[in-house]
Amino acid sequence: MVNRFFSYVGSAAIALVLVILGTLHFSQVTPEQARQIELEAGLEQLYLLEQAHYEQHGRYFDPTDPQEGLGWPWMQGYEWEVRLGEDTFWLVVRADLDADGRVGAWVIDQESSQIRSLMDD
Repeated sequence: MVNRFFSYVGSAAIALVLVILGTLHFSQVTPEQARQIELEAGLEQLYLLEQAHYEQHGRYFDPTDPQEGLGWPWMQGYEWEVRLGEDTFWLVVRADLDADGRVGAWVIDQESSQIRSLMDD
């Protein structure tokens, strides 16, 4: 009876240690993943700002334009392509997030806040 109790306690302790080690291992965010999260969050913010600007002014704005654009520091590290129409906008961002020499591209437009990956980095 006592041996069985220690066997259960030992098994529970091993399971607890494995859960803790797994959590520590899989909860780490790499610098590349952090940059991608920052990029996607920024693009979603840009989408919402574009929609609000369109509702107020009847046109979209160029976020990279020094006159009316945004001076967000995180935007400096990316190559931007902006296409604006009367009732459309299209933003493409290119970057090498993991410094492997392959450039990725992400796009967002007036249709939805869903970011689409055109080319994987």
